[in-house]
Amino acid sequence: MVSSFVVIDDKAVIPYGRGARLAGIELDGKGDVTLTHRKWTLEGKGAFVPSPATHGGKVYLVRDRGEVLCVNPKDGAIVWQNAFPKNRASYYSSPTIADGKIYSAREDGMLFVAGIKNGFKLLTENDMGERIIASPVPVNSSLLIRGEKHLFCFRQKIQ
Repeated sequence: MVSSFVVIDDKAVIPYGRGARLAGIELDGKGDVTLTHRKWTLEGKGAFVPSPATHGGKVYLVRDRGEVLCVNPKDGAIVWQNAFPKNRASYYSSPTIADGKIYSAREDGMLFVAGIKNGFKLLTENDMGERIIASPVPVNSSLLIRGEKHLFCFRQKIQ
């Protein structure tokens, strides 16, 4: 696996199986907890490269082809699913959540922003003009995007 797990409350949410699965594992056990602490598994819903993100008690996953899932970490229920625009390029960067929005970059240099407060709503598409595989990073009121050749900084205007 390339992607990493996330921890939310008392669970680790783990993509595995080359992007084929997503599992919720309770963290309070010792030894082999395979049978006792795996609380749920979603088949066909993992990600091979992008790691999940957490926000507001939910787990958000952008899959390698752009499908976006909002998952309840308690029981693995899919709260909603949608997708960023598809292309032959993959989504290698992990999603970032800031200001109630999910930010995700596609390998071909497209940066997408979607609202996630009441489901998924694509807000903007930005062509950065170069390959992006790094994850967007929020810093104070700025968003850093590392492209293949440049480091971009978007800053919110402070009124």
